[in-house]
Amino acid sequence: MKKNHYIRWILSGKSVLAVFILFLFFPGCSNNEGFEDAFKQLDRVKYTDTINFIGHWLGEGKREDFVRNFVREYEFQNQDVYVNLKFAEDIYYDNLDRKSNQKWLAKTISENNTEWDILRINGEYQEVLEITGDPDWAKDNLVDFSQYEEFREGTIPELLTKEAKQQWNGIIPGPWLEGQYWALWCNNKVAEKVGIEVKQFGMTFDDFAGYLKAVHRYNQNHPEDYIMPVFESFVWETTIAIAYNLYASLLDSREELLLNKITEKRLNAWGETLQALETIAKYQPINPNWRETEWSNTTGALINEECLFYVNGSWMYNIWMGIDEKKTMNVMPAEFPSFNGELKTYPGAYQITWGVLKNAPHRDEAVKFLLAMNKPEVAETWGRLTKCPTGIKGILSNVTFGGDQFEVFSKYIQNKFGTNTYRHYESGMWILNDKHIDTPVYYMDVVEGKITAEQAMKNIRQSVGR
Repeated sequence: MKKNHYIRWILSGKSVLAVFILFLFFPGCSNNEGFEDAFKQLDRVKYTDTINFIGHWLGEGKREDFVRNFVREYEFQNQDVYVNLKFAEDIYYDNLDRKSNQKWLAKTISENNTEWDILRINGEYQEVLEITGDPDWAKDNLVDFSQYEEFREGTIPELLTKEAKQQWNGIIPGPWLEGQYWALWCNNKVAEKVGIEVKQFGMTFDDFAGYLKAVHRYNQNHPEDYIMPVFESFVWETTIAIAYNLYASLLDSREELLLNKITEKRLNAWGETLQALETIAKYQPINPNWRETEWSNTTGALINEECLFYVNGSWMYNIWMGIDEKKTMNVMPAEFPSFNGELKTYPGAYQITWGVLKNAPHRDEAVKFLLAMNKPEVAETWGRLTKCPTGIKGILSNVTFGGDQFEVFSKYIQNKFGTNTYRHYESGMWILNDKHIDTPVYYMDVVEGKITAEQAMKNIRQSVGR
């Protein structure tokens, strides 16, 4: 008899003895989640509604806790509802093959019949568009939450605008739960080891160059204890965010940064940025083996004191807490450096994690489930647990008050920039325009000392006819 059939046979007994037998035969169920799930299945006869829900953030510390706790609370508040929670990793997700994950999502959305009510869409409108070729795939297949007054009342106003809806080609397919700010993450113990104190805010390019020089000097004196100045990996290259923010500090506004037009001012600003990067190439700022470094296998590099800096989003707090809570307290999110110590805009965004299929078998109940997530008390819980902002209106604020270095960072960035932010993945048009999205901008070549800034700009100008 197959395992699933055997479990159903045991559960049909509807007795404590049956549950005892279940755990006797399947000791993998002996953790808390296993017991809870087994009892839910045993007692499932009382449920009149089911929600089949693909979760997110498995193994990511407090974010996983947030999902599990929200499901428990919803079931407690709605005694007749059974939430069948499965994480994407349980079904299809592979960290090493994002394209296959997006193909699964595209295929599932296009099917006329599916067992899932709530899909993990995770902000991947553009990725699915590239697979399907259909700009209306979200509009045609996902419920538009902006039609619900309850949803509108619980969402911060800037995420109800036409511009916000453009991210999903005219709809809002779910709560803007997850907010993010990018950061130049720093390990304070490593900073102390190399003899520096890193500024959390107001860092200039000269400050940044000095930090890299200190790490380079340490590596020369301690070759047996090499420290990566700035972590980089080949699957997910993130360090270019440092250059983009330096470049943005030379421009007048967010609007100029996202102009989608080649101008002399923007080209000159990028040239000045490359000139600055050329001056730090001698410090070998990027780990030399980055092209052989797999991001998903090295997420603990910063908390394990293997590098000084690590460029990524505020969600890294949750990943690191899932690895080692004590070590995570040694790191600090820092504001990106600028040429003048004052950034005019900042990389940050809100994204939609889940959507409800229009043809979902339990569509109405799934909509109620996500509407329940779009509440002030949920926003406060999210901020407290994850140290990240959210697009859901909070009771007091959208982030917590600043009890540690993570909360201080989110509060500072939110107060300073508000919605004057840009999505990091809009980078294709920051320097040139969308017609030249594949034209090299030579960031890594200059940083690694393979080409001068002057030659890089000659190549760029030749490519765009300027």
